[in-house]
Amino acid sequence: MRNIILFSLDTLRASSMSCYGHKHLTTPHLDALVSNATLFESCISPHIPTHPAHTTMFTGKDVLTHQVITQGGQVNLSENINTLPELLGEAGYFTVAADNLGRWFQRGFPDNQYRGYQWESRYQNARKAEAVNKTAIELLDLAQSQDKPWFAFLHYWDPHTPYLPPLPFERMFYSGDECDPNNRSMDAVYACEPFTDYFRQWMCKPDSDAPDNIEKKRLWTDINYVNSQYDASIAYMDASLAQLFQYLQDNELMDDTLLVITADHGEELDEHELWYDHHGLYQTNCHIPLILHCPDVIPKGQRLDGLVTLKDIAPTVLDYAGKSTLSEREKMEGTSLRTLVENGSDDGSCDAIYLTECGWMKKRGWQTRKWKLIVETGGTPAVYNKPDIELYDLEEDPDEIYNLAEEAEDIVTQLKNEMDEFLKRRLTETGLPDPTDEQDITMRRIGDKSKAVPLP
Repeated sequence: MRNIILFSLDTLRASSMSCYGHKHLTTPHLDALVSNATLFESCISPHIPTHPAHTTMFTGKDVLTHQVITQGGQVNLSENINTLPELLGEAGYFTVAADNLGRWFQRGFPDNQYRGYQWESRYQNARKAEAVNKTAIELLDLAQSQDKPWFAFLHYWDPHTPYLPPLPFERMFYSGDECDPNNRSMDAVYACEPFTDYFRQWMCKPDSDAPDNIEKKRLWTDINYVNSQYDASIAYMDASLAQLFQYLQDNELMDDTLLVITADHGEELDEHELWYDHHGLYQTNCHIPLILHCPDVIPKGQRLDGLVTLKDIAPTVLDYAGKSTLSEREKMEGTSLRTLVENGSDDGSCDAIYLTECGWMKKRGWQTRKWKLIVETGGTPAVYNKPDIELYDLEEDPDEIYNLAEEAEDIVTQLKNEMDEFLKRRLTETGLPDPTDEQDITMRRIGDKSKAVPLP
């Protein structure tokens, strides 16, 4: 594969995309792309949120190997672990990135080839994806001006909070009064102590004549409006991606460039009372999109079931680049998905997945095709009010509403034993500490109280 683009669409859960069955037409341009691509129905982000997820994406290794389990923590990725851009650079690729993560995510990109972006974040005016496009197109122009094959990492930030999509997208999925004083559906949201200042700083409508006057701002009161803004942010990003796709088409790159489109994690809306963030090992956060597009190589209109994970992306990219020997040398723990794609197989790359989070909450999980086990490790603040053991039947209850832990103790025991055996084996293989035991959560409160709109 001569040229490769890896798209990370931050905070995009699969279930909110129309190509994954969402009720709203949120992703018409990605839907059109899917008709000429292969889509994986059950891709899982095993280690959330952003830093551990992207580290897994870039290394093909799990958290027990790379040890990056927290968000903004003190542990950096070991210099002994090479990232995908470093490996592709070693293989002769010209590498560029439109990204702002910094830290070890810059490795493998020469200074002028790793560039960030900025956007305005006022109400109805967060044009995030357009800012990313500007940087991305500059870098793609640079990549095409030289003779080497190239790899581009393009990191988009819609629909990450705060959801403030520009017009006309802001009203695309909502037509009511978001500040109706008689609507009390947001009361529990504003009562969530770790987030209350952040939500009251963001979830408000400014006065048109005095937009910075806190006293004149009105809080959103309708939870349906907040949910609609997440969908609207996706629709805005999708429209912006159409510009990037048109650029690729105009430069005759669309047919023979491998596009890998995925996300680092999803988002909790109002499903489990973990309001508008990405904590909780539920499918809302762990089930992410994965689309492979290259009409010259990838089968068109193909949708594959079976569990795959972010861990599989690096070995898959290296396989299509003809550099599988590098993933073998690096002892990547993920599996190339190329054979599944070429055989149209629903087998997936694994039968069970070890899950972790250590941002706002501190949990472990074990997921099979049918079951999801979530276990408290003792480090989650009581404010989130979640049971120590949760068990969900993903086939019968895909929204994870009914906790079966007490009535299916035999299944809990079986899954815990499987997870414990996996952990014992992996810790022996790595010779490293269990990061869940060694590292603490890094996020306890967010928001600026001085900018928070008072509750009525």
